[in-house]
Amino acid sequence: MLRAILVFSILGVGLIAALYSRFAALLLYLWFALFRPQAFLWFDIFGWQLSLWIGALLVGSCFVSATLPNVTHPISIGTILFLCAALLAQANAFDPVMGWIWLDYLFRLILVSLLAVTLISTQRRFLWTVGVIAGSFGFYSAKAGLASLLGGGVRFFDGLAGAFIDNNSYAVGAAMVMPLLIAAAQNMPRESVAAKLTRTAFFAAVPLSAMLIISTFSRAGFLALIATMLVFILLQRSRWLILSVTVVTLAIVVPFIPLPEGYVDRLETIRTYEEIGEDSALGRLHIWRVAVDMVEANPFGVGLRNFESAYDRYDFLGGTFGRRRAVHNSHLQVLAETGFFGLFVYLSLFAYSLVAVWRIRRGAWGGSVPPESHRFFYTVSNALIASMAAFVVGGAFISLALNDITWLTFALVASLDRLARQQRLPLTPDVDQQVAGAPEIEVPLNQPAALGSQG
Repeated sequence: MLRAILVFSILGVGLIAALYSRFAALLLYLWFALFRPQAFLWFDIFGWQLSLWIGALLVGSCFVSATLPNVTHPISIGTILFLCAALLAQANAFDPVMGWIWLDYLFRLILVSLLAVTLISTQRRFLWTVGVIAGSFGFYSAKAGLASLLGGGVRFFDGLAGAFIDNNSYAVGAAMVMPLLIAAAQNMPRESVAAKLTRTAFFAAVPLSAMLIISTFSRAGFLALIATMLVFILLQRSRWLILSVTVVTLAIVVPFIPLPEGYVDRLETIRTYEEIGEDSALGRLHIWRVAVDMVEANPFGVGLRNFESAYDRYDFLGGTFGRRRAVHNSHLQVLAETGFFGLFVYLSLFAYSLVAVWRIRRGAWGGSVPPESHRFFYTVSNALIASMAAFVVGGAFISLALNDITWLTFALVASLDRLARQQRLPLTPDVDQQVAGAPEIEVPLNQPAALGSQG
């Protein structure tokens, strides 16, 4: 009953706000896509097709008001080109039905992302979007992490629905949202009790999400966790102090954390190259070689999510490591399924995003930037870099190229880049020295647009 009250309260308020604000419609759609209330409730609402109706409300209201998707930013152009690469690969799909299903999914995801670039026009809107994305996913990862702690080390074999349906993708997704949770919390005001509670909840969700990653027994999730923690710490001002404190804290706390039984043994299998089995490192290397052979025979790719359908034809060991295997590597998944052109666009998106965010981070404390914007640009830049690092590392061991958070991250980077250009952020190579002398304070956001306003 309480779950139903929560979900329908959010839906009711969100739908009313969406009638007056296209940005509110975007937030409602993102919440529904990542929180997936149809899986949260005890009764079935799948047949209601609420996602379709909310998406139609978002897209329809935007086009009626001539609020068009952004197609001019380099990242926007890159996402459109990736969709073109996927369409080109569909002509050679081994399972056309599967290919069209995922093309439809990718088209809707890219359309919403491009609309987000247009609608995220202020710093406050940016933080609202980050908060909804991170909070919607972080609710589940924190809840599961708390359950594991209270249960003395519970193991989770499954994930959420959608792109994060299994334990491995669930763990990598949790690692990706951890820095976003921190950035949202860092920029929350402290004026109200509700804001303070939300800020505390977001900070608390970070270690609980780390516990969830451990409880999934996912090796990809563990590597993503290490990557996001290390990158995020090294991006801070007092990086070496924070790193030292973190190491000492972990050394003291870890012995008292109820790790699931067999977790350490599971991590040791990361280096079991000598074993021949479907889940061994040697098996992964073989499957990756099959992916290379596959794209050499099909330069334009075999179609979205068609690697499994094509695997047996290109498996030169005749099933030694199983049949219809997944590629277990997001980057090789893109190569095999969308070809050389798709991989080029995909890598270019990451390269441009990292360069753009790094430039914003360097210029965050320039003299021409309003004081209230300093903290915003610096903290969210660090979070986006760490989030992408989690996916690049963790995604190298699972097939997760078509997940919501990665493509929404591209939209966030494009939006942040546009906001930075509006502020005319300078390129300041000595940012760490400048930031070191800056006061560590919470500041209000500059000239926020009201959530219920038009646009």
